[in-house]
Amino acid sequence: MPTIHEVAERAGVSTATVSYVINQSRFVSAELTERVLKAVSDLHFTPSRVAQSLRQGKTSILGLVMDDVTHRFAGELFKGLEECATQHHYTILITDLHDEPAREEASINLLLSQRVDGIIYAGFGEAGQHLAALQAEGVPVVVVDKPLDCPSLSSVLIDNRAGVFTALRHLQALGYEDIVFINGLAINRNAQLRAEAFRDFLKRHNLPQTPDQILFGDYTLQHGFQATRRILQQKRPCRAIFCGDDTIAFGVMAALKAAGRRIPEEVAVLGFDNDPLAQVMDPPLSTVHYPTREMGRTAFQVFHRRRTGKRKRPEQVVLGTKLLVRRSTDPTCRPYEGLDGAQE
Repeated sequence: MPTIHEVAERAGVSTATVSYVINQSRFVSAELTERVLKAVSDLHFTPSRVAQSLRQGKTSILGLVMDDVTHRFAGELFKGLEECATQHHYTILITDLHDEPAREEASINLLLSQRVDGIIYAGFGEAGQHLAALQAEGVPVVVVDKPLDCPSLSSVLIDNRAGVFTALRHLQALGYEDIVFINGLAINRNAQLRAEAFRDFLKRHNLPQTPDQILFGDYTLQHGFQATRRILQQKRPCRAIFCGDDTIAFGVMAALKAAGRRIPEEVAVLGFDNDPLAQVMDPPLSTVHYPTREMGRTAFQVFHRRRTGKRKRPEQVVLGTKLLVRRSTDPTCRPYEGLDGAQE
């Protein structure tokens, strides 16, 4: 089935112009209108009836695409999204990709078949063109967490680079130089951006670098545990381990303890997420606070502004992160100080 992008390319115009002609929503010159209509005819293009119904009506259902709903991130994002959605009498319909990028297009189409009023997208970043086409047809889309190279789409993201640099500056200030990064999935766009930031920081500060200094894998306890065991078995220099998320860090700490290594006196550990369990680990885990619930709230607000016409242009919102220093990196911290109230 041809897309609105193919029609635009054949007619030599923008997708917005194609949308204006099809929906008769704005004046377009006779010459451009003729070119668009000819392209529509040549390609046998049929505008999305679902998208048209979204422009004409309202179901008060908001679609949410998640890469894996079993992750804590998904639950926190949903809580923030639901807080605002409930206030505006919206119901959220979730589709789970089960960590399979190939399911993205089918999952989005499933939501459209339910006539959702818009889509909050927190997938892998493989559906950019499809989402941009829907946006051009009038379906509000907000990209959350995973950056896409689609300026026509609104997004709510974090500054991955700033978060990584803050974490590494902390480790460097404490004298840790041989740092290993046990990262998450290589197909995850955030994992890629954090890896780039990690390499850049080491290069800028002339810290030791090796080709195998970043270990990609699942966001699981098992990955953190097994990766740490390999590091110890290889006897490679390692004074600090920076982790792609706190679940990985928990596995790292378990492996270090099993090997009789003291944290942080022998090896420091720093996470990324601020899982509630981080505060009660032994020792408490230093981590970069991820504003997940705020991300969900902001995503709904961005969607609602677009849906109600209060904001017609795409919004790009970047939320800040915060380093929470605990004993897993800083031995001067008390062994346990109780819950610090850092959760959202």
